[in-house]
Amino acid sequence: MGIPDVHTEPAARAGGRPRLSTGSELAFTGQCVVAGALFLATSGMRDDHGLGIGSAVFAAAAPMFLVVVLAAYLHRVLFTLPVMALTRALGDPRWAPLFAAGLAAAYAGCAAAGWDLPYGRTLLWIAGAGVLPVAAASYAHHRSLGWTGMAARVGAVTGAALLLCAFGAFLQDRTGLGAYEPPRLERGQYAGEWTGGGGAYRLRLGERGEAVAENLPLVAPAGLWGTCSGTGTWEFEPGREAGGLFDRTRDRVTLTIEGCGPLRDWQAAGTAERPEVFCVMGDPDDLHPRYAETLHRR
Repeated sequence: MGIPDVHTEPAARAGGRPRLSTGSELAFTGQCVVAGALFLATSGMRDDHGLGIGSAVFAAAAPMFLVVVLAAYLHRVLFTLPVMALTRALGDPRWAPLFAAGLAAAYAGCAAAGWDLPYGRTLLWIAGAGVLPVAAASYAHHRSLGWTGMAARVGAVTGAALLLCAFGAFLQDRTGLGAYEPPRLERGQYAGEWTGGGGAYRLRLGERGEAVAENLPLVAPAGLWGTCSGTGTWEFEPGREAGGLFDRTRDRVTLTIEGCGPLRDWQAAGTAERPEVFCVMGDPDDLHPRYAETLHRR
């Protein structure tokens, strides 16, 4: 009786499952989970425009995970499995990167043509998302590993990456290393024209305190898109350091426009080189998610 060569035909023990792509869906899911954790861990290094991490983010975690799992299986069928099949047909694993690059280029071309996306950036996203799934499938194929074996390995690597993200977030929160700091500008630097919403919102601030507003949001709008336009004045209030009376760390521009009633304050954002002002829309007690309306300096 001969000994079966499990390395030359790993699909023989697959039980009907395509072993060429074993583990690719796990790797895709793991990299998405780690990317999301990394995004949350580095939130203190970006400008959140006063929104922070709301409860809606965590409420959406379960449906988003389901979407990621479905995307992982779709990616396995459309990307990893064709690459591995072509590689196996030629019998040389060194062709896998070339096949992956060619397939990514083809998909990027279709996406760029169909949705008017930049080709180079689209190609990098598609190719980058396929590196780990193809590597995982190749590893499983040459080690004759099944789905459970790959689940243990991918789970261990994903768990270690999540712990590293949590530790990094803890250090960043405690030390403030790399934390975002809003720009500190002089009053005269706010004078000028600010626009947002594709030009729908305009605000002109004069050096002598005069203000001209076009379609700026109200504190208590009569309707869903309640805005107001007119002329009036503006005041500048410099931000206080953390731990101040109101723990206010951003500069504020307060508007008084005739006939508009209370308008929302605009707070400093962006950088000193490219300043922005924003206001948070929505009520914290409302069920609808809040968002930030941003004006850019022209």
